[in-house]
Amino acid sequence: MRAVLAAGVASAAEAFDVGGRSLAAAPRPTAARWLSPAELARLRAGEVVLTGGSDSQTLVGHILLAADGKEVVIRASDVRPELAADLRDRQRLFAILGVVLLLILAAAALLLAPAPRAGAVAAPHALLAYEEAMDLLRARGEELSVQHDEERRRLTGQIQDKEAMARAGELTAGIVHEMRNGLGTIVAYARLLEKVPDGREHARSILEECETLETVVRRFMDFVKHESLALSDFDLEKMLARVTARESRSHPGPAVKVSSAEGVSMWGDEALLERAFENLVRNALESAGPGGHVWVEVGRTEDLVTVTVEDDGPGLADQVRGSLRPFLTTKPGGLGLGLPTALKMIKLHGGELTLGGRTPRGLSMRVQLPARGPK
Repeated sequence: MRAVLAAGVASAAEAFDVGGRSLAAAPRPTAARWLSPAELARLRAGEVVLTGGSDSQTLVGHILLAADGKEVVIRASDVRPELAADLRDRQRLFAILGVVLLLILAAAALLLAPAPRAGAVAAPHALLAYEEAMDLLRARGEELSVQHDEERRRLTGQIQDKEAMARAGELTAGIVHEMRNGLGTIVAYARLLEKVPDGREHARSILEECETLETVVRRFMDFVKHESLALSDFDLEKMLARVTARESRSHPGPAVKVSSAEGVSMWGDEALLERAFENLVRNALESAGPGGHVWVEVGRTEDLVTVTVEDDGPGLADQVRGSLRPFLTTKPGGLGLGLPTALKMIKLHGGELTLGGRTPRGLSMRVQLPARGPK
């Protein structure tokens, strides 16, 4: 369940035994019907079974995990607004069917009626209208069938791909953990080597490389590990002041200006959001470079908190801004994990991160968060 949520494949996950008894739910149980015997049989055959939720916008997917003779069904659910649009299409289709039935009745009445008098409207006109309506109905039905098949294949493939990615992420996290243990041993031996006069220079080189690898490991673990929210009311302005002061000391050179409405507070996980904004401010400072400028602006409405971080560095190409992917970076020696990690933490709060260009040059990163916390 943690892997499903961490992979972003769904907003809620549950575990059941094959009888439909709930074993666990996060963040809350989903109102959805239990599977039929035929659907359970499909699960045992290795299929992903998709069903509807309690409303027209919720999509529910099921997979079966089996080990040591035990079977557990994992249910993942997510809100898909496009399903409501599909329902509206079906309702329009039923309305067309009703019109067609009326036309059939009209045509039958005309055919059974006595021969028309001179000057009366002939029956073939009604039949032509009926044929045209049937052609339109058939074309619309074929179009909807194609759309539904494509959407089903896309969603099924997406669930299967993200399940594989989640398993790969768990495996990689285990490998990284072992690497960290090995780094600790290397650092300990380097400390011993430092005490030998002829080995001090070599020891310093070893320690510098270990520190670089430790940074890589720490940032990667931040990206892949599952986070749980510890919500509280906190002062966003003070938190951002801490972040900008700390990152300015680590990256001297660029001028940083913070502007904020007085007393901006919000409901969220302060520690997680602090790490997210650290990544954004650090990215801006590194992009601006010595002699550059960074601007941090905070605003709030009744329901929404907005934080904008801008720099006058080289900016990002449109295709990079439109697709934040891990390990994609334009900086020499960069890891490409800063912005994806920040995006992950912002999404956990139900927020959005939008990247845009800045005139005359630079990058604008706008974060929008619900002021009353994630729903």
